Amino acid sequence: MKKFCLLLFLLISVLYLCAEVRSLWVLPWNITSPQAVDRVISDALSSNQNELLVEVRYRADALYTPNRLGNKYYNPEPRSYILQNDGFDPLAYTLQQAHAHNLKVQAWVIVFNATPTARELVEHNYIFTNYPHWITYNEQGNQMRSSEAFGYFIDPGLPEVQDYLLDVISNIVNGYPKLDGLHLDYIRYPSSQWGFHPISVSRFEDTKENGEMISWNEWRIRQVTEFVSKCSIRVKSINPNLMLSAAVFSNISEARISYAQDWYDWLKKGIVDRVYPMAYHLDYNVFSNQLDEMLYYGLEQNLVIGLRAWNANGKSLMPKDNPEYNLEHIIKRINRIREGKFGGIALFSHHSITQNGALDSLALLSYPPIENKLPIEPMYTEENAADVKVNLVAGTYVIEIMLPKEGKWFWSISDTNNTLIYNKQRFYFKGLNQEFWNGKLINGTYIAPGNYIFTVFHEDANYKYMIPISLDSIVHE
Repeated sequence: MKKFCLLLFLLISVLYLCAEVRSLWVLPWNITSPQAVDRVISDALSSNQNELLVEVRYRADALYTPNRLGNKYYNPEPRSYILQNDGFDPLAYTLQQAHAHNLKVQAWVIVFNATPTARELVEHNYIFTNYPHWITYNEQGNQMRSSEAFGYFIDPGLPEVQDYLLDVISNIVNGYPKLDGLHLDYIRYPSSQWGFHPISVSRFEDTKENGEMISWNEWRIRQVTEFVSKCSIRVKSINPNLMLSAAVFSNISEARISYAQDWYDWLKKGIVDRVYPMAYHLDYNVFSNQLDEMLYYGLEQNLVIGLRAWNANGKSLMPKDNPEYNLEHIIKRINRIREGKFGGIALFSHHSITQNGALDSLALLSYPPIENKLPIEPMYTEENAADVKVNLVAGTYVIEIMLPKEGKWFWSISDTNNTLIYNKQRFYFKGLNQEFWNGKLINGTYIAPGNYIFTVFHEDANYKYMIPISLDSIVHE
């Protein structure tokens, strides 16, 4: 008699996968034409992603149409130098094409970082040429240079800076009512040594003279948090259904102390809907510890973990191209994120992860299709149900899979806590199929003997077969 762990475990698993956010950060150089946007959308669909974070404000410029539906919130920023002067609107086209395929789109905007670093670009930058007095200072009274922090930063402690940015952001939201979300980046100070603009220092001193006991860093944190709060109120008044999110430093202590970015406070106060911690550290133990700290604070369902998906030397992330950090390392991190039941995964960036087919390979291993339907009742009978047997033969697991129809099937092995530890997909024929497996997991370790759950489902099905299995001990030389 076949044994199935059916619907409670099944519903929990499928609901989690359906709710998982799967994002790609898309750089402005990848949305410069309809053909480029089409490639991005095709890549997202083929890899089973469900959200695009599209960078449409790079450095005080527009990869969209300013004042598109009026200038209630006036936006003076020019068309980005990244685009041709052909009238193409990357954001409008992305929304049209992405929504046609059920992909959500967030407008990714750079906030306090105002300019590129290259001198020839800085000299033509809108903020640098019109508002150079907004650029922040260090404690010694020196205004920053573009090479010191990926371009010039304008000072968050200046009320006119905040008012200007609020209008620009509001203009984007007002001009694109079909936006799913607004994604804030560089929503911070460049580091702890900056923020000493004379006006900011004067405002801080006034605050203390009015009797408030507040440290300098607490005051800096207040400036950023108040801007996020005002932004939330403004954009929600324009579009109440808009998702407000932010890319943030993953180490909350570093975020608070160095960058005045108290993103846990934003979540607790409800002024952002979702946060994307950029967990880019190459050391897996550091990465894992950061996730543990996030779990300690809670709110993990509001956290979409950003993963490093690039190589500093421009190589692809296929293992043969990049042995130091590649898909195997990313897959290990994805599994760790799913163990913690975080809100999802975001890959930075689309351009890097697609080189040499790396995103397609990652999808095969870590991104099975997300089914939108759940079964109301078990959709199998004893006569046509899948079954599996596992035998240990000469140091190899022989997996015999009996299937009711041919096609692409996805199978995985999870422990009894529903932690995914191995998965695979391939075309199988109706009837008996065999797999030979040495028990080696993606992280290089071997599976321990014990009880597990074998899950298998067809690409066209809206249900899964979940079958208990027992694995014997295997000897490895």
